[in-house]
Amino acid sequence: MSESNKVLKKSKCDNVKGTSGAFQAPGPEVFENPGATSVLHESDFFVKTMLNAMVNPVCYKDRNGVYLGVNEIFTRQIVGLPEEEIVGSTLLEAALKVIEKFPERAFLDGQSLLERIKEWDRDDIELLKKGGKHTYEYEGICADGIRRVFLVNKSTFSNEIGEVRGLITVLQDITDRDEVQRTLREKGKKYRFITEQTEMIIYEFDFESNTGNLDGAVEEVTGYSVKDFQSIPPHVWMGYLHPEELDQVNENITKIQKEGGKYRQEFRFRKKDGTYFYAEDRGVCLLDESGRPYKLLGVIKDITERKLAHERIQKSEERYRSFIENFKGIAFQADENFIPNFLHGALEAITGYTEEEFMSQVQWKDIIDPKYLPLVIEEENKLRKIPGVFTVEVEYRIRDKRGETKWVHETCQKIPGRVGKPEIYQGVIYDITEKKRTEETLAKVDAARKKEIHHRIKNNLQVISSLLDLQAENFSKHEVCKTPKVVEAFKESQDRVISIALIHEELHENGETDTLDFSPYLEKLVDALFQTYRLGNARITLKKELEKNIFFDMDVAVPLGLIVNELVSNSLKHAFSDRDSGEIDIKLCREISPEQETDLCSENETKSRRETGFILTVSDDGTGISDAVDLENSDSLGLQLVKILVDQLEGEMEVKREKGTEFTIRISVAEKA
Repeated sequence: MSESNKVLKKSKCDNVKGTSGAFQAPGPEVFENPGATSVLHESDFFVKTMLNAMVNPVCYKDRNGVYLGVNEIFTRQIVGLPEEEIVGSTLLEAALKVIEKFPERAFLDGQSLLERIKEWDRDDIELLKKGGKHTYEYEGICADGIRRVFLVNKSTFSNEIGEVRGLITVLQDITDRDEVQRTLREKGKKYRFITEQTEMIIYEFDFESNTGNLDGAVEEVTGYSVKDFQSIPPHVWMGYLHPEELDQVNENITKIQKEGGKYRQEFRFRKKDGTYFYAEDRGVCLLDESGRPYKLLGVIKDITERKLAHERIQKSEERYRSFIENFKGIAFQADENFIPNFLHGALEAITGYTEEEFMSQVQWKDIIDPKYLPLVIEEENKLRKIPGVFTVEVEYRIRDKRGETKWVHETCQKIPGRVGKPEIYQGVIYDITEKKRTEETLAKVDAARKKEIHHRIKNNLQVISSLLDLQAENFSKHEVCKTPKVVEAFKESQDRVISIALIHEELHENGETDTLDFSPYLEKLVDALFQTYRLGNARITLKKELEKNIFFDMDVAVPLGLIVNELVSNSLKHAFSDRDSGEIDIKLCREISPEQETDLCSENETKSRRETGFILTVSDDGTGISDAVDLENSDSLGLQLVKILVDQLEGEMEVKREKGTEFTIRISVAEKA
């Protein structure tokens, strides 16, 4: 017999099989056939290759506890000894070899390795006696010096007649999972006092043993003691759930066990006195490497008061919503960035959009007419800057979902936030489209009426001017009435009428009804006076410096126009009586430049416009007014009229008599844009 056959003869054993019949050793008849020896070698090589390819440590032993084989990761990671020193040894014998080579591994947490080995060996002996499989959890220091925890799956294998012939062991490293459990247990201890004080229940459920532990304020919350819970199977307690929520909880538990991870659910649980309390259940389901649940860790909290308060609030909200839904406007609340948190009321009737569309697709600012968006933003900034409770009102146009234009009136109020909380804004929005259309219609009617009035006034003034002209001409034909002063008086009255008529002509031609662009009007008025009084003397020149875009209403334009008429006429008639040349200057400007005005009124432009000052200067380089003339008590009707009109405008007048005459008039009025 060859040496190889001797080896085979020495190590032959009965036919064996695993609990499923998958593992089978060769029988005695194999060794009588040389060809079968080759098959056996190939089978051993295949099994060994398969085991070494596994990432989990694997070993198997006979029914007497003697190792028959191990894979490479078992020798390298677990034991730290070569395969030949393990095979043929018992667990205890192999442990002694490990301690001899690695004395630092002899103890773990004060317990000797040999004592632990004896416990593990007893597990093997018990399993070999009764057969089957079992899962254990072992902890030890591995060959690399690292402390690890393993989930140990052990399964016996039998021969064809069912006799147990050995044991296969597969180890799975669960160190990380164990650390999580350990941490959670430590935290559980730390938080036990807190849970008792806050009426919370901490629980732990083990799926493998189908047992659970409870801690915390169990009796205070449920009325049952911890002993009551431990004496009744967990599935029985499911019957204590409220019938309306039982199916949902069962569905949740099935999902939790399948997916693992964190979970949260609410349900009602029947207390010992028969009443129910609302429970909030938060926890985590831990899965092993194969995806099977092995533990639940969680906290149950009594939220009865919170739920009842929520129900009361919900009923209140239902009443509020009923009110809002019948509300003809839109009630809103917005965050510190003016982004609405809710919009309730006649939202769809006004905008065409639903509340859901505004919360997910459309922003309120998206529907504001771009022309009015700066105005809305300006009011928002004003509301944001002013401290305390404050309210603004603004009217603007929007475009609804159909593209139609509508007018809305918004009232928005700032509500200061509590300490550390941002401010919020709330208010109402009303549809004022019909009101605006009515106002626009009335405004058009009023504008047409004013145009007609201006037109008639202008015509009537022209008639009066013509009558005065005819009367002056008629006086000049009679010797008794040829006094120049009489004719001049008629002429001056005619000029004053023309001054007023020009205003109405400008308003009528420009389509305005109550405001006048004053500088173009002054140019026409002064040019008309020059044509009347200069009498062909082109050497008397006119210099004009008139600022553009100054708009006055009728109450300012008429008296200021008459003032210019009197002063320019006076210069043309009297300033150059002893010479044939000269110059008349007219200036009109704002007393505060637009740049200064912007700087001064950044907070409130409207206020600054109410306080805009204007300077009118009429001067000539003629002979000048004598110092003997008292302007306050002048006999001249024209100068008396000027003083009366300046007082009417609540202005100030200053007169300089050097190198001619210079009248400077300052007024402060509401300039019309």
